Amino acid sequence: MTTLRDLMPVTAARIDRMRKQLGVDVVNTMIRNAMEGQPGQFFAMENHRTFGTPETTVTTVICWDELDRCYRRDPQWMIDATEFANSIGIEIEVVDEQDHEEARERAKQLRKILREARHA
Repeated sequence: MTTLRDLMPVTAARIDRMRKQLGVDVVNTMIRNAMEGQPGQFFAMENHRTFGTPETTVTTVICWDELDRCYRRDPQWMIDATEFANSIGIEIEVVDEQDHEEARERAKQLRKILREARHA
């Protein structure tokens, strides 16, 4: 039987590290939800294969640094939207980059700013 580890070894290794860093139950729930089609829980691409369910309105991205430690960062659309908001005089403050709930609130705020700017 072919496993994820056979098809996507880097993804499988990262999932193992995420389980150690974030907790087995947390990561297994994310993956289970993604496999059931719930967007925004887990998505990986490797060797021309995908695993999980992609999100089109991502508010957080899990990354790995050069020491292969897992961390959270804002997706590019939020970075661009923050720069835009700041350029028109709306201060967007990032208090804790690792706080998922704060990122969700900032994403809501940024979406509102972008909608209002589009209709101005």
